[in-house]
Amino acid sequence: MRMWMCDPRILCRKHLLGEHLEQHMFVGSLKNKKKLSGYIRNNCLEPRSIFKRHEDLANEMFKRGYNHKSSMNETETQNVCDLSIEEQYHEIDKQKSLNDLIKRCPKCQKRFMELKTNE
Repeated sequence: MRMWMCDPRILCRKHLLGEHLEQHMFVGSLKNKKKLSGYIRNNCLEPRSIFKRHEDLANEMFKRGYNHKSSMNETETQNVCDLSIEEQYHEIDKQKSLNDLIKRCPKCQKRFMELKTNE
C-alpha cells in the first residue's frame, strides 16, 4: 500500500486504480488499529492526507470516464489517534516518490513526460 502523492494525471490506469483502492485499505487499517509505522517510515503514507488524496484520485477517475462507486467520509480518515504526533503529521517526500514511480512504470513515465511537455 502506498500514496504516490503526485499529480493524479501522471498515474497510469493501474497505478490510479491501485492507489485509490489503497486509500480505502489505509482507512480500514486505521479503523482496525493496525500498525502503519512501516508505511510512514518507508515514505508510503501521509495519514492526514488520505481523504483529500482519495478525492483527488476519484476526480481523476471521473475525468477518465471510470466508474467510482466507493465514496469515503472524511470522518473515517480522522481516526489517527493511535499514531504518534510525528506519524500523524508525516509528509511524503513527493519528489522522491515521483522519481520512484517514473523509474518503475514506463506508462507513468510517458504520462509524466507528456504533461511536462504540455505545461
